[in-house]
Parts: sequence; structure tokens; C-alpha cells
Amino acid sequence: MERQEAESLGDVLRRTLEQQGMTGRLYEARAISIWPLVVGEHIAALCSRPSVWRGVMTIYVKSAPLRQELNMSRSTLTRILNEELGRNVINEIKFL
Repeated sequence: MERQEAESLGDVLRRTLEQQGMTGRLYEARAISIWPLVVGEHIAALCSRPSVWRGVMTIYVKSAPLRQELNMSRSTLTRILNEELGRNVINEIKFL
């Protein structure tokens, strides 16, 4: 058995995630985690934790005026999230 060159654990995990088709889900999970950074802690506290499925981020907002305000900013928020992620992960945001 020949010894191969050493690889970092991060490289092995990254390659495994890519081979299993899990990279997209990883970026979607990261989008959820950066949501409070994008809108601010105060606004994030007034919303439910986002969920993302196949590029659609869904967020429940308790306040109707805030929901309307966020709806008007959807395209900007989508652009900022994707810029932070470094790739096009979020295609649409739904505020319910």
C-alpha cells in the first residue's frame, strides 16, 4: 500500500460535500446564519428563524408593517445575501 500526500481535513470535507451534492445545502445553511447580520439583530428578532429550500428563503414576520417594508426590500436583501455568500444561493425571499 503506497502512502499518498497528506491532505487537510477541510479539503477532504469540501471534496466529499461536493461529491455528495451537499454544497448547495451548506450555502443555504450559511444564508440562514448571516440573516441577522444583513438585516440587523433588532429586525431579525422580530422575525422567525429563516428557512431555505431550493433557493427560496421563507421568513415569518409578526408585524404587518415590517413585513411590508421587508417585501419592498426583497431584491436588495437577496443581492446582499448572495454577495455575502459569494455565489447565487438565494433566488427569492418570501415574507409571510
